[in-house]
Amino acid sequence: MAQKNMVVENIKVYSDKSFKKLVGTIPRGAVFKYTSGGYCEFKNIKGYTNRANWTCPAKSGSYVVALVKVSQKVAEKIGGKGIFRVTKGDVIRIDSSSLKNGYVNCAAFNDVWEWGFKIKLADVKRCDALAYNAIAKL
Repeated sequence: MAQKNMVVENIKVYSDKSFKKLVGTIPRGAVFKYTSGGYCEFKNIKGYTNRANWTCPAKSGSYVVALVKVSQKVAEKIGGKGIFRVTKGDVIRIDSSSLKNGYVNCAAFNDVWEWGFKIKLADVKRCDALAYNAIAKL
């Protein structure tokens, strides 16, 4: 079954699962169709990627993909000191069901998704409603 994913970092797409013949690169912020096994489609680029962890589902349960509107350090608790730096335009995941005092739980990508941070809901732009083949922008 295909799902709508978003690219966190540029990913290379190959013609087959041996990852030898490059057919293109999907840019950061692109919303593309992803199926299990690494098969992806974005505009005229169709093939396999070995960088599936550099993408995330547009929506998965209460988690949705979003862009950060301002550069800042995100904190572990509301009003706490920031310990992880995100910059304007970074792709993050937010837990939309965790809203408390204007903050939501979020995950930032650092080779893996690191959860446990809080960010103001006003400082993110949700991207789960974007269509396939779109590129998320602020």
